Amino acid sequence: MSDAPQNESIDYTLTNEPTLPEVHAAENESPNVNKPQLFPSPQFADWLAQTGGSLAFSTYQSGRLFLLGSSADGSLYAQERTVGTAMGLAINEKKLWIGCRDQIWCFVNTGPVRLHKQNYGALYLPRVGHMIGQSNTHDVLIDATFKGVTYDFLYANTQFSCISTLDPTYNFRPIWRPEFISELKAEDRCHLNGICAQEGELAYATICGKFDTQLGWKSHQTGSGLIMDVRTNEVVCTGLSMPHSPRWYNGKLWVLNSGEGELGYVDFATRSFVPVAQCAGFARGLAFIGDYAVVALSRLRLSKEGILNNINLSQRLQDRNTFQRCGLQVFDLKSSTLIHWLHISGVVTELYDVVYLPTIARPYTTGFNEPKLNLKRVIFPQI
Repeated sequence: MSDAPQNESIDYTLTNEPTLPEVHAAENESPNVNKPQLFPSPQFADWLAQTGGSLAFSTYQSGRLFLLGSSADGSLYAQERTVGTAMGLAINEKKLWIGCRDQIWCFVNTGPVRLHKQNYGALYLPRVGHMIGQSNTHDVLIDATFKGVTYDFLYANTQFSCISTLDPTYNFRPIWRPEFISELKAEDRCHLNGICAQEGELAYATICGKFDTQLGWKSHQTGSGLIMDVRTNEVVCTGLSMPHSPRWYNGKLWVLNSGEGELGYVDFATRSFVPVAQCAGFARGLAFIGDYAVVALSRLRLSKEGILNNINLSQRLQDRNTFQRCGLQVFDLKSSTLIHWLHISGVVTELYDVVYLPTIARPYTTGFNEPKLNLKRVIFPQI
């Protein structure tokens, strides 16, 4: 899919819960249905409203960005924008960064606004686009330091097996690569996909396999995944299956063991993974809100695509009699139980990332679809 801006936008207001037959009917619809169907669990809207914040998640294969927040009456509000191959996300009160396969987009919050007879706590407008070539961007970070240097933006440059930053002249500037990668070539040798910071410092990376040949990781998807401390080049966890979304939270390094459908954390003493919860799909994307973890889920791709055909997840779901889902799952970390969810059916079958914005309950973005609004929000500097 091209990362060029497209004129498509859909807004949602989710107020009524569907019956179980309605959910099943929607999930059996043709994948060519243009408008995705979103089905929250009965208490999902109340829970999100109580947090005082909102969620954003990306869909990659269908090129969508969703903003998920609360209306004044506490009902769930969702907004969709088409933003190329949207993958890694980073958001704060000032900016929204979106990593795509070939491009990086920076949206800037111009403040609260009333639009379409509705009030929004933030308006994110597209301001800067960076052309990075075929980097195959995965996770992204903002305002992180590494080896004494502070970077506005870092990303997992999966195609070139490294972590990169933006450069005004070149496609990108690499700042770290695994020691076993002998050269930077567009060969996706080890599928370095996830990065995270610890106390503001770039710290860990998830890697699907310790390989130095073109697409070497694809034939070894179970048990060969690892996590590296990029500050020391030390391997801190092994035996994973296609790990994604490392996140440092409350003194633990959390990660998704995607090939097994597990959420868990790293035991540094044994360099092993400690599973905490089972997910109902291929898990990519992880955010934390207090004592809760929000996990983004994808349905398995067809084996003919050569990506997810050598993992255990499909059999594990069958063994548990669990129907695979695309959407979000919310786990209570104290009890390791699933408490809320948002199921998605239709054209969207994959999610990549999910992030939480703690201070804005109802954000809005024009995407690339409302140029007149962009002009109205221009603030000219004083001469």
